[in-house]
Amino acid sequence: MVWFMAVLMFVHGLIHLMGGLNELGLARIQGLSGKTLIALPNYAQMALGVSWFVPVVLFILCAVALVLRLPWWKPATLCALLVSQALIVIWWPDAKFGTIPNALILLGLFFL
Repeated sequence: MVWFMAVLMFVHGLIHLMGGLNELGLARIQGLSGKTLIALPNYAQMALGVSWFVPVVLFILCAVALVLRLPWWKPATLCALLVSQALIVIWWPDAKFGTIPNALILLGLFFL
Protein backbone atom coordinates (compact mmCIF):
# COMPACT_ATOMS: atom_id res chain seq x y z
CA MET A 1 0.00 0.00 0.00
CA VAL A 2 2.85 2.41 0.81
CA TRP A 3 4.49 1.89 -2.57
CA PHE A 4 1.18 2.24 -4.42
CA MET A 5 0.55 5.56 -2.66
CA ALA A 6 4.09 6.77 -3.30
CA VAL A 7 3.87 5.95 -7.02
CA LEU A 8 0.39 7.52 -7.25
CA MET A 9 1.63 10.74 -5.63
CA PHE A 10 4.76 10.83 -7.80
CA VAL A 11 2.83 10.31 -11.05
CA HIS A 12 0.08 12.74 -10.04
CA GLY A 13 2.78 15.31 -9.32
CA LEU A 14 4.26 14.80 -12.78
CA ILE A 15 0.83 15.23 -14.36
CA HIS A 16 0.59 18.62 -12.67
CA LEU A 17 3.80 19.48 -14.49
CA MET A 18 1.87 19.25 -17.76
CA GLY A 19 -0.62 21.84 -16.54
CA GLY A 20 2.11 24.30 -15.60
CA LEU A 21 4.05 23.87 -18.83
CA ASN A 22 0.88 24.29 -20.88
CA GLU A 23 -0.31 27.39 -19.02
CA LEU A 24 3.06 29.12 -19.26
CA GLY A 25 3.30 28.32 -22.96
CA LEU A 26 6.49 26.30 -22.47
CA ALA A 27 4.84 23.28 -24.08
CA ARG A 28 1.58 22.65 -25.85
CA ILE A 29 -0.04 19.56 -24.41
CA GLN A 30 -2.52 18.08 -26.86
CA GLY A 31 -5.96 17.80 -25.27
CA LEU A 32 -5.43 20.70 -22.85
CA SER A 33 -7.43 23.71 -23.95
CA GLY A 34 -6.35 25.97 -21.09
CA LYS A 35 -9.99 26.94 -20.52
CA THR A 36 -10.95 27.78 -16.98
CA LEU A 37 -14.24 27.31 -15.16
CA ILE A 38 -14.31 31.03 -14.39
CA ALA A 39 -13.13 33.75 -16.74
CA LEU A 40 -9.67 34.95 -15.80
CA PRO A 41 -7.64 37.77 -17.34
CA ASN A 42 -4.55 36.53 -19.18
CA TYR A 43 -2.14 37.84 -16.54
CA ALA A 44 -4.05 36.05 -13.74
CA GLN A 45 -4.22 32.81 -15.71
CA MET A 46 -0.47 33.04 -16.37
CA ALA A 47 0.25 33.74 -12.67
CA LEU A 48 -1.93 30.83 -11.61
CA GLY A 49 -0.15 28.72 -14.22
CA VAL A 50 2.97 28.98 -12.07
CA SER A 51 0.99 27.49 -9.18
CA TRP A 52 0.77 24.18 -11.06
CA PHE A 53 4.41 23.62 -10.08
CA VAL A 54 3.64 23.76 -6.33
CA PRO A 55 1.86 20.36 -6.24
CA VAL A 56 4.55 18.94 -8.54
CA VAL A 57 7.21 19.60 -5.93
CA LEU A 58 5.00 18.76 -2.95
CA PHE A 59 3.68 15.45 -4.30
CA ILE A 60 7.16 14.26 -5.30
CA LEU A 61 8.64 15.26 -1.92
CA CYS A 62 5.72 13.66 -0.10
CA ALA A 63 6.11 10.42 -2.06
CA VAL A 64 9.75 10.23 -1.01
CA ALA A 65 8.87 11.18 2.58
CA LEU A 66 6.21 8.45 2.70
CA VAL A 67 8.66 5.78 1.55
CA LEU A 68 11.23 7.02 4.07
CA ARG A 69 8.51 7.18 6.78
CA LEU A 70 9.27 10.80 7.60
CA PRO A 71 6.72 12.20 10.06
CA TRP A 72 5.78 15.29 8.03
CA TRP A 73 4.53 13.47 4.93
CA LYS A 74 0.82 13.59 5.94
CA PRO A 75 0.47 17.35 6.58
CA ALA A 76 2.56 18.14 3.50
CA THR A 77 0.42 15.79 1.41
CA LEU A 78 -2.72 17.49 2.68
CA CYS A 79 -1.28 20.84 1.54
CA ALA A 80 -0.48 19.35 -1.87
CA LEU A 81 -4.04 18.02 -2.12
CA LEU A 82 -5.58 21.39 -1.28
CA VAL A 83 -3.51 23.23 -3.87
CA SER A 84 -4.06 20.47 -6.42
CA GLN A 85 -7.83 20.42 -5.99
CA ALA A 86 -8.07 24.22 -6.12
CA LEU A 87 -6.24 24.21 -9.46
CA ILE A 88 -8.41 21.35 -10.71
CA VAL A 89 -11.56 23.31 -9.89
CA ILE A 90 -10.28 26.41 -11.69
CA TRP A 91 -9.29 24.40 -14.79
CA TRP A 92 -12.23 21.99 -14.43
CA PRO A 93 -12.90 21.42 -18.16
CA ASP A 94 -9.38 20.00 -18.65
CA ALA A 95 -8.44 18.79 -15.18
CA LYS A 96 -11.60 17.32 -13.65
CA PHE A 97 -10.27 13.76 -13.70
CA GLY A 98 -7.45 14.84 -11.36
CA THR A 99 -10.06 14.67 -8.61
CA ILE A 100 -9.87 10.86 -8.74
CA PRO A 101 -6.20 10.53 -7.73
CA ASN A 102 -6.71 13.32 -5.19
CA ALA A 103 -9.53 11.31 -3.59
CA LEU A 104 -7.39 8.15 -3.56
CA ILE A 105 -4.49 10.02 -1.99
CA LEU A 106 -6.84 11.53 0.63
CA LEU A 107 -8.07 8.03 1.48
CA GLY A 108 -4.47 6.91 1.81
CA LEU A 109 -3.89 9.63 4.41
CA PHE A 110 -6.45 7.95 6.62
CA PHE A 111 -5.22 4.38 6.17
CA LEU A 112 -1.45 4.78 6.30
